[in-house]
This record gives sequence, structure tokens and C-alpha cells, in this order.
Amino acid sequence: MGPMPTLSLSMIVKNEAAHLPRCLASVRDLVDEIVVVDTGSTDETVHIAETFGARVGHFPWTGDFSAARNASLRLCTGDWILVLDADEAVDPLDHPTLRKACEQKRIPAFTLTFRNYFLDGDRLMMDQAVQPNDGRYPLGAGYSLFATHRGLRLCRNAPGLAFTGRIHELLDPYFHRRKLPIGSLDAVIHHFGKVDLAREEAKKTLYLQMALDAAGAEPRNQQHQFNVLLQAAVARDWELAIRAGTAWLALSPAPKTSGLMTLAVAYQGAGRVEESIPLFQRILALEPDHPTALCRLALSLAALQRTSEALEMLEGTLRRRPDLSAIWLAIVDILSAMRRYDDTREVLKRAVAACPKDPALRTKQVDLDLQLGLKAQAVADAWEALRAIPACGGGQWHSLVASHLLASGHAPEARVVVDLGLKAFPGNPELEALRHSMATPI
Repeated sequence: MGPMPTLSLSMIVKNEAAHLPRCLASVRDLVDEIVVVDTGSTDETVHIAETFGARVGHFPWTGDFSAARNASLRLCTGDWILVLDADEAVDPLDHPTLRKACEQKRIPAFTLTFRNYFLDGDRLMMDQAVQPNDGRYPLGAGYSLFATHRGLRLCRNAPGLAFTGRIHELLDPYFHRRKLPIGSLDAVIHHFGKVDLAREEAKKTLYLQMALDAAGAEPRNQQHQFNVLLQAAVARDWELAIRAGTAWLALSPAPKTSGLMTLAVAYQGAGRVEESIPLFQRILALEPDHPTALCRLALSLAALQRTSEALEMLEGTLRRRPDLSAIWLAIVDILSAMRRYDDTREVLKRAVAACPKDPALRTKQVDLDLQLGLKAQAVADAWEALRAIPACGGGQWHSLVASHLLASGHAPEARVVVDLGLKAFPGNPELEALRHSMATPI
């Protein structure tokens, strides 16, 4: 029996001091070597990597993610390579699975499942709806919602191994060109970037421009057009997304569901809802029970005043997937637009019972209470929301509850709620005003 195969971690980073410790701590007992290539950090990123014993390389940023990734790959000396970003991590529960995969001889690469954590259920990850956290992993347990996709991140170290693509870079083409098999591994990469909203916002412009540059250089490259579609949708530039999506569709002999969904959503965003319907129907022809396609199709039907048909479709989908808050949210939006407020309140009550840790549903419930002048009910619902998900609500729930406590003569309890709210949402003006009023003598 020969020596155990070695495993290298390959990373590229820039100003990742806030995320890097979690990532490296999660794999230091898994990998034999940590390789971190820095592309120009001005914070403590490099120092943090060195404290974990990383081999640190430096690569000037050229506007090409693959170029930086490949510089990191070239520094790896292990038999196998695991690729991670700083805002990702691997739970120790999956360490044995990853090590076992490195021992087999036949398959040189594996895809893993990405758990992309979200703050609320009113989101899409490609074509996947956000779902409740099943609690399978301690890592990520603090987030109640996630959506999944798969990607190739574990492979054998081989001559010429390289990523392709300036943005949303891929290892898959290296293996496809050589007709090498790619396996599917039951292991998870936990991705926390989607909960850092400021970071996500800051990336929009850069990533869209990079996608446009790549597509401009190779306009008939379907992956480049897909990347423009994706990044334009993230930036909510719907007409650009439609143009790129149309180009991608023309270049794709077998278009993937995620692209069809993104293009259809772009038509909805642009107000061209009739044009979204054939795309949703195309998805459903491939996957008849696709919950996101059914949900989004219903929204298009409702926009065309086909509300009975839309609600019937959503209720049918709900019977199969009552755990998906996106379906509840769609029903709520349709009923609210029809001013059926009593029905909306009843649906929200059912929705919160089914998805108790979804902030979007809780917020809609409190907002509807306030809209209808039901202040006492709004306070009660805000209380319940804080008990279920105390660090959510943007400060509104804390403000409502604290104001009620203060008016009821419970100033110490109100102060506790305000302090908790400001810890979660520093600088919130309503909470700051409440704290100031409690500190000012009457």
C-alpha cells in the first residue's frame, strides 16, 4: 500500500481579513498544504494567511480571475487540489468524504454542492429557490436559509491544469477537452458571501464590466454571453440581460435551466411579462414540478390579470413544497395587489407558521399590520419575529417593540431591546433616537 495522497488548498484573495480566518480554520485539519495567492491586499489578509502556515504568493491583478487562479494552482504541490474562496468553508463532517475521494484512482475530478446562505427567502440562486436550513451541518447553522448549486472544486493535480474564463472561471473545460470523467461528491462548500450585502453590492459593477469585456472580445462564446446575462440580472439591468440572454440562447444547443430562468426573470423585470411565459413553460417541459418556474410563471400570469389561474397554480405548488417561502411571498404579493387584505393576513399567518425563520415573510406581516392601522398586532408580530430571528428586521421590529415597552412603563426592558437592535444594526436612526430619548431626563 502506497503513501496517502496529499491535498493542497488553492486560493486567491484580496482584502479578505474579515472572512479568511473562518475559511482556513475550517480546512487546516483537512489539507496538507495551504496555498494563498494575494492580488493586492491592503489589510491583514497576508498576515492572517501566514499565521495559518500558508505558502503565500503574490500576483498583480490583471482583470482576469483565471490568471490569478492558475498562479495559485502552479504553487500547489499536493496530489490533489481543493479550491476555495475566502468567504467559503468546509465543515469537518465532510472532511472524511473529501479525503476518501482523493484515494480513488479512476475519477480525476469531483463536483461538490455549494450551500449559498441567504438572509431571506425572496431570492434566487440561478434557478434554485431559497430553502430552510436543514440543520445538517454545524457550520452555517446560524443562517436559516440557503440555496444550492454544484461546481467543480476538487481535482487531481495534473500537468497543464488550468481555469478558463476571466469571470466565473471554470475548471470543467480542462477535463471536458481531455474526455476525463467528472464525479459527483456528497460534500458541501458553505458559501457566506451572499449574506454580506455591502460586499455583494460592491461587486456588481466590477463583475458586470468584466463579463462585458470578455463577451466583447469573443461575442460568439456562449459562456461569456451567459456571464453577461447573469451579471446584468444581478445589477438589474434588465434590457442588457435580455440582449445577452437572447445571444446566449442562440448559441446554446441545449440551454441550461439556470439561463432560461435568468432570462425569463429579466423579461419580468423589464415589464415584458408575456415574453417570459414561453421560457417558464420551456423549463416546465423539462422539469414539470420545478417550483421556481411554477412560482415565477404564476407571477407573470397575475401581471396579465390571470389571477385565478395564478393563485391556483401557486396553491398547487404550495401543497408540494410548503417550505419554500418564495411561493408564499408570491401569493401574498398577488393578494395584496388585489387589495384582499384579510386573505393576505391569513396567508401570512400560514406562511410564518410554515417558514418561521424567513425575515421577508415576517417583515411583510408587520408592514401589513401597520398599513391597516393594527398597531397592537404589529407589535405582537414584531415580538414573535424577534423571538424567532432576533438579528433580522433591519431594526424595525426592535423599534416597534421597544417603543411599546417604553410607552407601557417598561423602560429597562425597552433599553435591552434597543441595545440588541443597535448591536445587530449599528447606527439605525430610529433605535438611536429611542436610546437618546431614554438617556435624556424628562
